[in-house]
Amino acid sequence: MTGKTKKTILVILLGLVIIAAYIGYSLYNKKHFSVENATPAAVTSAADLHNTFVKDSAQAKTKFIGDENNHKVIKVDGEVAEVKKDQQGNTIILLKTATDGAFINCTMEGKADGITAGSKIALQGICTGYNFDAEMGIPGDVILVRSFIAK
Repeated sequence: MTGKTKKTILVILLGLVIIAAYIGYSLYNKKHFSVENATPAAVTSAADLHNTFVKDSAQAKTKFIGDENNHKVIKVDGEVAEVKKDQQGNTIILLKTATDGAFINCTMEGKADGITAGSKIALQGICTGYNFDAEMGIPGDVILVRSFIAK
């Protein structure tokens, strides 16, 4: 190899290292998406949210579920059916719906002190979908993650 070829390869490699370092730095310092301070894309009741997924899940996904780059924060109000902890120690709040055995399952990111079954609250979080088992006839839950008590 000639000296000119070696210099060209070295410049290309140095350029790639600089580009990779810039991308890594940008991703590391990317602004965190705040669910708590976001303006909700939709406001609904727990019963209406569940009914929308039951009746037309494709429409509900379009309305309530964003994508990886565009999180849709929704605000849901309803009555608390149960407050519990999951295996990781996260607080889970189940909001009642019009269907027995079906809930809006909210994994809390914010504090949930003083919330008990029977309380009326409004939460906002990111909807990730609807879980159900049609074969077994088990009613499904609508899942909200990164939830906070709405202001």
